[in-house]
Amino acid sequence: MRKMFGGLVIVFGLCAVSLAQDNNAAAQAGAAGQGPTGRAETRQTTQVQPGQVQPGQVQPGQGQPGQGQVRPGQPGQVLQPVQPGQTNQINQNQFGQNQQGQPGQQGQRSDQEIAACIHCECANEIAVAKLGEQKAQSEEVKKFAQQMVRDHSPGCQEMQQLAGQLLNQGQQNRGGEQGGRLDWVSIKKQIGEQCLASVKQELSKKPSHDFDRCFMGQQITAHMKVIDELKVLRNYASSDLQQKLDKELQTAQHHLEMAKKIEEKLGDHSQERVSRKTDGTK
Repeated sequence: MRKMFGGLVIVFGLCAVSLAQDNNAAAQAGAAGQGPTGRAETRQTTQVQPGQVQPGQVQPGQGQPGQGQVRPGQPGQVLQPVQPGQTNQINQNQFGQNQQGQPGQQGQRSDQEIAACIHCECANEIAVAKLGEQKAQSEEVKKFAQQMVRDHSPGCQEMQQLAGQLLNQGQQNRGGEQGGRLDWVSIKKQIGEQCLASVKQELSKKPSHDFDRCFMGQQITAHMKVIDELKVLRNYASSDLQQKLDKELQTAQHHLEMAKKIEEKLGDHSQERVSRKTDGTK
């Protein structure tokens, strides 16, 4: 029994030594880059530079790989996947911002719209002045009406050229709606036409001895309105158009002063006629 027990101890000891040697060999092989079979294996390692992202890793604020990128701070706005060497471009909205790739287009459009609005005003002014030239009794009022036609015509033609096709589009688009939104140039033109018809109708009703004063009163009101519109519109015009508007503004202010003086004279003459009738003198 002692010999059998001693033999078992020797066998277990030899197995333990062999197992320890195998584990030690496996550990050395792993450190040397060898697999369990003893063959050398090479691992491909990629060094990640600062700011780079490992393959498969999603950057903050981005969707899954292959999907559109979401720009932080702009919910729901998705950019198309960016190819190497390309950049994303987003078209701006229609509220006064230029679209990328179309520099200055929005500014040109604004100048055209401003010119179209001013053309509507000056065209009405010329039409009313021609009516005053025909029906005025006072020679001074007639000369004033003639000067209105002469002074406003060049600027009106210049605004017509600057407006370009917008005036034609407004003429065709009588419904006041274009592309699902209101066409304010067309609406402005319709308002001007309505105002012109009302002024002509009202002045035509006046008797000859009242026409001159009513006409000059209308001219004072019309020029005050034009001056205020020019002051506002020039804030939204380009520097080149502002210079043209400043010239029109000076002309309108000069006409306003003339109209006030003529209207004052007509008032004095009217009082003289009333006093003569009261005294019984002619």
